Amino acid sequence: MLVLGELYQASASWGLSFDLTPAGRQGEYQAVFSLGRGFQQFAGPWLMTSLVVGAAGTGWLVLAALFALLGLAAPPLVRGLEKAHARTEPAPA
Repeated sequence: MLVLGELYQASASWGLSFDLTPAGRQGEYQAVFSLGRGFQQFAGPWLMTSLVVGAAGTGWLVLAALFALLGLAAPPLVRGLEKAHARTEPAPA
């Protein structure tokens, strides 16, 4: 399951970072995408340590709720981005 999840996340991140960018602005969007990854690598260990070690069982529940909330929020957000992209970008020739 972990490998399938990682493969799905990797393919989705590539799709989002390339398919939904306005023409000619891929570099800007890739830079912002990289900032998000950097923040994840910076804040992730602190968040995990604070929640799991600091709050024990409650921390695991908070972390699970956070993942569930973010996972449930992603599809509607991406659908909204796809609709906005379809309205602003010309159809491919």
